[in-house]
Amino acid sequence: MGKLVQGINGPFVGKVGPAVGYFWKRIPCIRAYQKFVNYPNTAEQQRERDWFIAMVRFAAQARQALILGVHRQAEAESMTEGNYFVNRNKQHFQRGHGGLVVDYARLQLAAGPAADVVFHSPVFREHETVSIDFEKNTLFSRASGDDKVYVYAYSPDVHRGLLMLPVERRTKNITFRLPDNWSGAEVHLYGFVVDREGRPSNSTYIGAGRLDHYSEGGNYIPLNKSWIDFVEMANIANHASPAEGETADTPEGIEAPALPSEAAPPPE
Repeated sequence: MGKLVQGINGPFVGKVGPAVGYFWKRIPCIRAYQKFVNYPNTAEQQRERDWFIAMVRFAAQARQALILGVHRQAEAESMTEGNYFVNRNKQHFQRGHGGLVVDYARLQLAAGPAADVVFHSPVFREHETVSIDFEKNTLFSRASGDDKVYVYAYSPDVHRGLLMLPVERRTKNITFRLPDNWSGAEVHLYGFVVDREGRPSNSTYIGAGRLDHYSEGGNYIPLNKSWIDFVEMANIANHASPAEGETADTPEGIEAPALPSEAAPPPE
């Protein structure tokens, strides 16, 4: 049942016949209510749904970052931050017969006039720890050392995103630890600055990496493809029974990665 808010000539909320009245950002709105929907589950429609779901899922996980990064632009266009992100980045979510492909390097999470920083390549350490150095962008002559530098991490493997606690621009490094259940997951990293006036900079795609690691005897070894191949083939060789007079050697074409000489220090 619909309810009048400001008399008979004012807006209403609730359902009146096929119309539904509601408020969005204090704006009275009306939308049609359709009881029966033709919902054929064709392959093309499924691709469209997967495309839309992927964008909404990313925007929902990045909500805290988007509030800092695009709130003013979204408000100026009477949109939510999530809708603004989808509208500006939908071309980077490509749908096709081979599945959905996301160009993570082109996604923009923040846009504004604040002076940004130059991020260096991320370093993935043990215990799901990530360290990123950054420095002043020489294109901006004036920038405050107490501006806040934010990093947002998103993993498509676990469908989760996290906005890290900020550090001041003058620190020139941000180090954080991701959840344990992200171990082995692919991670994409984005950074931006918010100045003392609350204005954001344009976001930067810092890079991507995988949190896999292999630890033995206190040594930290990045788990790259060569090491995976070596371990798998070595296990096969160890379980195989060599013929009389033969020995089990390292599989041909695979060279065991060198182990570090001493244990890596724990992250601070």
